[in-house]
Amino acid sequence: MSMKEKRNSPKYTTALIPHGNGKLVDYTDDSGNSFRYAQVNTRAVIDCPFRSAGCEAVCYATKGNHVFKSVKASRSRSYEETRREDFGEAIAYTIRTEKETARFRNSTMIVRIHESGDFYSVQYLRKWLKAWRELEQDDGVQFTFYTKSFPFFLMLTDEEADDLNRMISSGKIAMNLSMDDTTSPEQRIAYLKMLVRYPKANTYRCTETPETEKHDNVCDCENCAKCGTCNKGTGTVTVVKIHSASNADMETYRKNAK
Repeated sequence: MSMKEKRNSPKYTTALIPHGNGKLVDYTDDSGNSFRYAQVNTRAVIDCPFRSAGCEAVCYATKGNHVFKSVKASRSRSYEETRREDFGEAIAYTIRTEKETARFRNSTMIVRIHESGDFYSVQYLRKWLKAWRELEQDDGVQFTFYTKSFPFFLMLTDEEADDLNRMISSGKIAMNLSMDDTTSPEQRIAYLKMLVRYPKANTYRCTETPETEKHDNVCDCENCAKCGTCNKGTGTVTVVKIHSASNADMETYRKNAK
């Protein structure tokens, strides 16, 4: 079957965007391994049911190029695609299809879930879990996301949580729990429960120094900013915890909120 035929299949979903953006920059590591980004987005703010006050106030996905009608329309279409009953199967099929293209064929394909948006329901989260399970054995495909939708992850069954933990531990999925100082008390409690249930969240195996790990904003190896997990583009070594806001934006918000 040709690539055109595969993309015209009912199984294919246009929710997948086969490229990165200004923050998701493709890169090649010191060993010559290539890493290329793809993304799946939904609507900013409205699809973030557990957003904090500060996050909503400074959300980067509501600024700059993100305000263009074409961008908003694209994210609305993606949201509608995620409502498909078969979205889990569709996104898995689509990722496999795009992995065959010249862009991704000889690279690791990193799928960034929700540059804009979040897991807006437990049913939607389970669709992604179905896709992750299907793609778990596919070499060269990884997933990364930030989330504030802790209650939905806490609703997963023990079997589902075990599957997710296994894929986080193997490096298949990088799950980042997003908090800031405007997070509600209820969400702070949920955050602590998440750290108990998903102990490898916010933990990264360092590819430069494999015997070390980076934990929760702290890097314990000297040669960092090379693996793409950290803020590689800026040369800093901290993992972005508040993915929707810069420190400067949050500081401005805090001052104005007083």
